[in-house]
Amino acid sequence: MFDDRKARLAFIGAGAFATNSLCPNLHKVPQIDLVAICDLDEEKARRNARNFGAREVYTDAEKMLDKQEPDGVFVIGPAPMQYEVAPIVLDRGIPVYVEKPSANTSSEAKELAELAEANGTWGQCGFMKRFAYVYQMAQQIMQREQFGDLNMVTIHFGQGPYPQIWGIDSAKRAMLIGQLCHLFDLTRFFGGDVARLSALYREVTETQFAFLVNLQFESGAIGQLDLNGLETKQGFRDIREWVKLVGVESHIICDGMQSLRWLPGEDWIDFPEHTGRFEYSFDPAWTGISNSRANFGYLGEVRHFALRCLREAEGGPDLWDSYEALRIGEAIYEATETGDVVEL
Repeated sequence: MFDDRKARLAFIGAGAFATNSLCPNLHKVPQIDLVAICDLDEEKARRNARNFGAREVYTDAEKMLDKQEPDGVFVIGPAPMQYEVAPIVLDRGIPVYVEKPSANTSSEAKELAELAEANGTWGQCGFMKRFAYVYQMAQQIMQREQFGDLNMVTIHFGQGPYPQIWGIDSAKRAMLIGQLCHLFDLTRFFGGDVARLSALYREVTETQFAFLVNLQFESGAIGQLDLNGLETKQGFRDIREWVKLVGVESHIICDGMQSLRWLPGEDWIDFPEHTGRFEYSFDPAWTGISNSRANFGYLGEVRHFALRCLREAEGGPDLWDSYEALRIGEAIYEATETGDVVEL
């Protein structure tokens, strides 16, 4: 039987990220009924309501929640705003979606996760990389017997200068919180919880620096993170990212969140001899999905929130995952300051 139930969702926050990265996906998810948008700037709220089909506009979040009684609420803004506003939603027992990270510190993120549980609800955190096509494919390959156990994770992320944001005391700490938390969550997505780590740090200017992190997972697998704001001129435009996952006689390489190569353990052709093994590859055309919000995970995370609000999906990156990602960032900062191995 066809199920036409819709999740009655609302937005608090009509800034650039909500407008450009999340709202454009709403019409692609038939299970979403966008009931309202709230922003302190009424004109921004009206613009997004007009462009994305919300029926009502508010400048007062409490009033919106009283009148609309939504099934779930997106609270989208800088981390300090989310930490302040998300409890208004959670205190009513309503699921909340916040962008990454949920707060500036792991202790604040823990407060939000505990508040959700205390009110019998949950929160999703916008770690969209978990929903990116190539990373979803990699997860599926890793479950195959041919891949074997995961033994090593290597992640490279490079961009240009990173600014000091959100009242954080340095750009170094700000990048660990505001940007690299994505990579820390991706590390856990593939490798599980981190047991311990050490780190080196190289600073060229206050906004241009690099981290080299060695880590060991609780599973016993090992990993290395090469993270920097040095290799390009434009901070948020010319980003380079790749991930290598090593199993047993098999490995996966994901490049640029767009392509994937898998080298399985067994040859799949007998002739010609001595040619080496062949790879499976995924490399979409730019005219297809390679430059889409679906490919990079934004559509998937919005759909997942709606389906979970309808109790048609489970799991996904939650408020506890935000806490764990921030803990890794804080451990890296500590390791670069002290030179010690930090236990998590």
